[in-house]
Amino acid sequence: MRTNVSSNKKQTEKPIHIPHELMQFVQRNTYSLLIKGYAGTGKTTLSLTILRTLKIKSNFFYISTRISPKQLFLYYPWLGKFVGRPKVESNEELGQDYNLSSFEDARLDEPESLFERITNQLMDVKAPIIIIDSWDAIASFMDKEARLNNERVLQTWRERAGAKLIFISEDPKDTTLDFLVDGIVELGQTFYGTIRIREIFLSKLRGVMINKPSYIYSLNDGMFRSYDIYNPSDFISNASSSTAFNKIEHIFQSVFEGPHIASGYPELDTILGGGFPKKGMVLVELDSTINTTITMTFLVKIISNFVGTCNPILLQPSDAFDPGVVIPYLCADSENKLVKIFVPTNKNEGISGSNISSCSKLDNFGKQFELFCDIIIKTRKEHPNKLILNVMDADMFKKMHNYREINGIEVIPFLKANIDLSLIVVRRSQNIRGCLSGLCDVHIRLTIINGTLFLQSLIPHAYLHAIVIDRSAGYPKIKLEPIV
Repeated sequence: MRTNVSSNKKQTEKPIHIPHELMQFVQRNTYSLLIKGYAGTGKTTLSLTILRTLKIKSNFFYISTRISPKQLFLYYPWLGKFVGRPKVESNEELGQDYNLSSFEDARLDEPESLFERITNQLMDVKAPIIIIDSWDAIASFMDKEARLNNERVLQTWRERAGAKLIFISEDPKDTTLDFLVDGIVELGQTFYGTIRIREIFLSKLRGVMINKPSYIYSLNDGMFRSYDIYNPSDFISNASSSTAFNKIEHIFQSVFEGPHIASGYPELDTILGGGFPKKGMVLVELDSTINTTITMTFLVKIISNFVGTCNPILLQPSDAFDPGVVIPYLCADSENKLVKIFVPTNKNEGISGSNISSCSKLDNFGKQFELFCDIIIKTRKEHPNKLILNVMDADMFKKMHNYREINGIEVIPFLKANIDLSLIVVRRSQNIRGCLSGLCDVHIRLTIINGTLFLQSLIPHAYLHAIVIDRSAGYPKIKLEPIV
């Protein structure tokens, strides 16, 4: 069923987020805010994002001392659409018309005239927000005494006018303005292993309790986007969630064409060159502190591609994966013959149905593996032209690897030949990475950094993706957003 274009645009528009404490601060009627950071950390992006967050489209004054306003519209494509075009200036080179009335090109201005223009704006109360990008370029032409005096004047007029004043500074070590302004945030970057991450530090926000002093953020698509501490309860589903998932999510394209199997996450497929490789083995590694509910919410989209296209699935319960919770998402009928649950140990509490194969009473692993092979071969015969997904218990895989050959069957070659995709779920604390590192085609990790949940691709190596939960469809749905 086709959806009209306008509603599609509304649904796909990306959310804009700044930290909660900063949001509370910038919603005030009047304040002064200093944004610090070295070149390339995203100071301009944050200031423009504040405008968008507050939905101030025209009644502002942006002073640029480093790049021209036209370049701003080039580097931030969303800006032209956001500010509107009541008064346009033609730009044939860029092929668009932009509203430049609220932007001041001050690259060649003298400090005195520029300072006078700012005070005039404040005196006339023409703009609720004035952004000076950057203050360093103006202050560098003043002696120390003149600079301090002018900064006090700006603060006084800003307060009298009930305006908002945002200073941008390229030198985090410069503390001249620190005692005058109401708020200070600093943007920086560090490394997590070999991956660069960006952090915003909330140094000072008068009148606002700073519960979390730093947040990881991204500048993807020219927008500032910070990420909150993950809350496991956001991933909890219920019966109505499962019903909504079955009605909405199961609309499939051809996800199994070519040499790859789509994961259900376009961002992850891009990293993997098109999706999971067919006949591949994928290691899904979890930090020890990650709730199992998160694991299931992440995997359910991958698994649903198989159910929605009538491809069989073999599930194995583990400490990190509970099929009994996933099944309601996949089909209203828990007896669905496409989903087969193999219980190699006493992990079948709460799971019942004719599609369960239990080997909890078998006294040796050889017999367990033989039963598992029989299930695979039987499934292959029942669905000769379909792809088989196996979500495997990490402990069982370790045993398979240690035995190597069981009852005359070479374990890994058998799995590669008869399973089209194996997802091996393991907690980071489990000591099995050594036996998996040389066998898996893909290695992804769900990890927590500074309280925020991320997906990291180790094989192949790629940048981080924030794991964002979206319940707008009526059920917890994971979205991946690149950290750049």
